[in-house]
Amino acid sequence: MNAVQEDRTFIQTILKYVMLLLKYKILIITGTSVVAVTVLVFAVISLKLPPEVSPMPNVYEATGVVLFQEGGSEVNMSAMLSAFGIDSSSEGSSPSQLAMHIINSRSFIDEVINKFRMIEKYNIVDNVKNTSRDIFRNSSSNVFYEDSGALVISYNATDPFFASEIVNYEIELLEKWFLEQNISTRSSELSLMEEKLEELSQDIKNVEAEIQTFQLEHGVLDIRDIAEAQSTMLTDLRTSLNQIELQIRSYSEYSTIEDPALTSLKNQRDNVITQIRRIESGYTSSDGRTMPSLAELPQLSLSFSHLTAELELKTQLYQTLSERYEVTKLVASDAGAFTVLEYAEVPEEKIGPMRGQMVVKATGMAFVALIALALLIEYLKKIINDPKNRQILAGKP
Repeated sequence: MNAVQEDRTFIQTILKYVMLLLKYKILIITGTSVVAVTVLVFAVISLKLPPEVSPMPNVYEATGVVLFQEGGSEVNMSAMLSAFGIDSSSEGSSPSQLAMHIINSRSFIDEVINKFRMIEKYNIVDNVKNTSRDIFRNSSSNVFYEDSGALVISYNATDPFFASEIVNYEIELLEKWFLEQNISTRSSELSLMEEKLEELSQDIKNVEAEIQTFQLEHGVLDIRDIAEAQSTMLTDLRTSLNQIELQIRSYSEYSTIEDPALTSLKNQRDNVITQIRRIESGYTSSDGRTMPSLAELPQLSLSFSHLTAELELKTQLYQTLSERYEVTKLVASDAGAFTVLEYAEVPEEKIGPMRGQMVVKATGMAFVALIALALLIEYLKKIINDPKNRQILAGKP
């Protein structure tokens, strides 16, 4: 019984409100119709009026797409340099991050504003710079998609041609900046490399001249040849000296007089000793070569080793830098991983406003508001018609 009673009460309540709304049907239907017609007329008028004077003009969105390959020419250059055994790794901002900073920078925005005379176009008088920048930013949208490496540049305007021109000019400015920056950087690198190559080339020539002077002075290509030759000569002379002295001792045991043979052996011994001392103290040969002393050989050998080591080092540096210079020239014309996938086209379809949706929403809101008004009116009537409430409203105790 309780369930049946509750269902009956619920149905009665619904019927009560239905009858109440039917009582105010003229208000609800008329009011809703007036709002619907009014909004519809407003939408049609806003559509027919020129965009300059329309309270709700059509808005068009132009879109361009730019592709970035992270690392760009730096990756290509690094790979090529690595093939030559040159470490060119470096840290820095990616091109896409740099592009986002550039396209949102004040100088970039101001250049676009000045190009299209937006201050005059929108009749901006107060806070000219900030206001024009705000208008531009509110109409712009720049989104970078990391998964595809695409930067989507968009601009909204009531004039579709104007929107497409702005997007394309932004792309041109961005491309120009990257190209000029890349060429400037590469030119600077090439200039520094050319200067260093010229410096190394001159250093190599100076070291080669020192080595050549050393070789001409001592008549050898390598000081080690002198040391080896002197060592061989001294070894031979000392061996010969030992043999002569043995002969002199042997001969002196059997002869007590100064005979010519013994005198000849002694003279030979003195000549060998003289030759040994001459080689050890250094001498100038008959062909004009200066033969260093035995004591000078270590220092001369060290000096010659330093010269040859310096020549080898500078030659290796020159070769490595030459390879890097050639590789840098190969990538100098690359714009730096910047590719324009799509320039903006003149949009044919508007993105707003949605006048049909606006009419439907306004009509629905008016209908709900009028229902609420009808309920409020009925509630106020009920309060007023109550005798007790009447006395209270009349100020009677």
